[in-house]
Order: sequence, then structure tokens, then C-alpha cells
Amino acid sequence: MPLAGNYEYPYYDVDFALTRLREIYDAVRSDQTTRSVVADALNMAEKGGGFTYLIAAIEKYGLIQTGGGNITITDLGKLAMFGEPKEVEQAKSKAAANVELFSEIASQYGKNPQLDQVTVFLRQKANVDIAKARKIAPRVYKIYKKVANYITSAKKLAPSPKGSDSMLLGVGRRDKPMEPSTRSELLKIEFGDVYIQLPSDAGSLEAIKLAKDALVFMEQRLLGKQKEKKSTEVKTN
Repeated sequence: MPLAGNYEYPYYDVDFALTRLREIYDAVRSDQTTRSVVADALNMAEKGGGFTYLIAAIEKYGLIQTGGGNITITDLGKLAMFGEPKEVEQAKSKAAANVELFSEIASQYGKNPQLDQVTVFLRQKANVDIAKARKIAPRVYKIYKKVANYITSAKKLAPSPKGSDSMLLGVGRRDKPMEPSTRSELLKIEFGDVYIQLPSDAGSLEAIKLAKDALVFMEQRLLGKQKEKKSTEVKTN
């Protein structure tokens, strides 16, 4: 797995990774198989760098898991391959957001950063020395540009269908209550001073799934920041 200072990043974009994953599945027709069989199916050398980088990239996106000489397609990978069009897009968004480096760049610069901004990010936040930052920035920039739309879409809560309740009626603290829905009964969850309100009718299931995706993305960002903070504390001690 390529390294950019504090971050690992995939050598390939998510669409390429997904294309090769489909090739693997089409060849073996199984959710789990061995690395050697996968290498043969892709006509690649199992011990070669190209195969190693490819499998590492697919795993970094969360589409497969490896271990014990086996490769297993995850639920996210299955959804990305076999889901409905909207589910496929959501799966790709989750996969792209699994790469902490890309999520952090998106958070700081959005989906259209300049190459020099990526270089600065690698130097300042990833702690890459100036020579290496200039060397790897074009590669990181190229891959990021291919996945940026998926990452930025994962940040957004899609608008509710016309005539339905809002997707996420309320997530926040109890001193900021939301107006109750007049269209359906609300599912209310309270923990400490945090509350969540969601429409409980079956027609809102799709909206609830989208809200879950957004919360997962937020969780990943917070975990990434905690990891970065711990890393900084270790270096200063």
C-alpha cells in the first residue's frame, strides 16, 4: 500500500478497483477464494507488485477483506456490484470515504483542489518532506480527482422525495427541538443531551438509509481526527 506520510492511499481509483473486483467475481463465482486463484483469474503474478497494489487498493476501499491467504468480498463490495443504481452510488461513496487521505483533502479543499494545494496538504498535514511531496502529489491528485465526486456526495444529505417527511428531522441537542412532523409518527431516540428524530413510516426507509450513510461518514471523519491527534501526541512525547 503506498504511503503519503501519515496516510495510506490506494494506487487505483474506486471505479477501476470495482471493475477488477467484478472480473474476479465473474471468474470464480464465489464470495471467497484464494489469492492465487484471484491472481490467475486476473492473469497477474501473485507475488508481483501490480497484484499487491491492486488487492491493497480494493481492500482499502472496503470492498474486500484479506487474511489467511484468502480474499473475501464484503457486504459493501456486493452492494457496489449487485445493488440498484442508487445503492451502487452510495456504496461507491462509502468506499471512497474509507480512504482517510481523500476524506481529509475533501474536507479541506472540496472536490476541485489544485495540484499545489494537494502538495501543501501532503507537507503540512501528512508530514511528507518537500521532495517526496512534490513527487507523489501528482499521483494522489490524479486518483483523488477520480473519486472526489463520490466523497463529496457522501457528505450531503439528499433531499427528501416530494410530499414525504424530511430525511433526518432532527439530530442535535435537546435545547434545540425540531418541529414535530404532521405527516407520520416520529421515532425518537435520546441519549444524554443528544436526540435524534426520524419518520417511522415504511415509506421513509430509503431516506433513513441515506441518513445512516451520512452519520457513518461523520463518524469516519471524527475517528480520523482522533487518530491524527494521537499520532501528534506520540510525536511530541
